[in-house]
Amino acid sequence: MDLFVKKRARETFSISEEVNFIELEGFNGSITWLPVDAEGPRVVAEKEVRGLSSSVVDEVLDGLRVESTISQGRMVLRADMPIRPLSFVTAQISFQLYALPRQIKEFRARTRNGSISLGVDFQGQLELRTANGRVELQSGEGQVNLATSNGRISFGKLVLQGSSSAQTSNGRIEGQAVFAAAGNYLFETSNGAIELRIPHDTPGTFNLTTSNGKVSFGVGDSQVAGGKRAVIERGQGPNVRIATSNGNISVIGY
Repeated sequence: MDLFVKKRARETFSISEEVNFIELEGFNGSITWLPVDAEGPRVVAEKEVRGLSSSVVDEVLDGLRVESTISQGRMVLRADMPIRPLSFVTAQISFQLYALPRQIKEFRARTRNGSISLGVDFQGQLELRTANGRVELQSGEGQVNLATSNGRISFGKLVLQGSSSAQTSNGRIEGQAVFAAAGNYLFETSNGAIELRIPHDTPGTFNLTTSNGKVSFGVGDSQVAGGKRAVIERGQGPNVRIATSNGNISVIGY
């Protein structure tokens, strides 16, 4: 028999046509961007509390707040962490964003413990940060900054602009990247492999470093296999740094 009481509540925030910037900050829960469905553009905040006492769970659930600020095309939703009563066990607020990528030009998402995933082809600027959880992107185009402490980072085809980065402490990084003609790009993890696929005609300078692993680079006429460090000059273009402490690095052309 389950000794814990679990209760949930939901709060929905509509997204008007004027909104083109969204920032979501949660805790102990995931953040997901999904395609718009029949209910239209919106953000759904899913609240969940588990505890030993039904009355305490009700009290904490009622106290979970999502602060909402909507002004001049910007929507900012922030979840407050509650004070933990003695019989309180866990609480979390997860967000599900339903929005058209062509409408949202900038998206920021932060959560303390939970995954962040995008199931849409975004178009714009992204900043995604979590302390413990994976970061997953389907595909998209724009300036991207991804960060997690413990979790992998994976993505489909990203057409990167400006200065973009993907950083994790414990987890692998993998995906397909296309770089702009200029800019600085960083892919970095402490513990995990890094596997990237890029077009064969990609120019630029590539700096690859691993402490415990091997470097492999096969793009166009540039071929490197083995060793722990490599600098590949492929003409004028972006600067790309790829680094891990424990793991192999593989950059393959397509």
